[in-house]
Amino acid sequence: MKAAVRAYYALAIAMMPGLAACAPGLTSIAPSGLEPASRDTIAAWLGSYRLSGPVRYDVRWRFANQKGSTAGRAAVRIAPPDSLRFDYRGPFGRSGAAVIVADSALWVAPERDTRELLPAAPLFWAALGMPQPPPEGALVSSRSTGGRVWRYVSQADTMDFVEVGPGPERLLTEVRRDGKIVASTEVRFRPGGRTPLEARVRFPQDGSALILSVEGVESVDAFDPSTWRRP
Repeated sequence: MKAAVRAYYALAIAMMPGLAACAPGLTSIAPSGLEPASRDTIAAWLGSYRLSGPVRYDVRWRFANQKGSTAGRAAVRIAPPDSLRFDYRGPFGRSGAAVIVADSALWVAPERDTRELLPAAPLFWAALGMPQPPPEGALVSSRSTGGRVWRYVSQADTMDFVEVGPGPERLLTEVRRDGKIVASTEVRFRPGGRTPLEARVRFPQDGSALILSVEGVESVDAFDPSTWRRP
């Protein structure tokens, strides 16, 4: 999760050239009373978030910071268990794409964004309602009373996940570095399932926010192999 805040910010900048609203300050969701957990326990919990087959999301995005806001559309193609392609369009013909596998980006176009997008993969999956397994070597803890919560700790970074409501209705994610919040996500799911309805990604350091609204969901048999190739 190194440089996660810069990663998401860079992705937003890539989608939009000129940025009124600013995200309010964040209150940490950091839970208490966690105990060491096995990776198998977390894997079982994450299983309920996995898709049963390939799917395409039609997404409307909006980015806002203290300078202004801008918006556009995007398409997300996901091939379970761990591959996705993200294509976006913004104002003035701006566009780009990326392919992510697990916690790494295979490629990003424009190329200049590659270095910044790579560390953002875990946050990007969480924003799409598909939290990923803990990274290798991470300390894992959890708590199941009063709703499931779990945590990954890797070096200076801590990533918390909190389910809210029966179902759950929402999934909250927070990344802290050296005890300070660097980014958070809140995903609302469609009733009766785990399909994301809206995700809000916020960065308290500069008050910016990225909102992803899923307006259409299409199940597909498979994606053409060319989907994963660099354009």
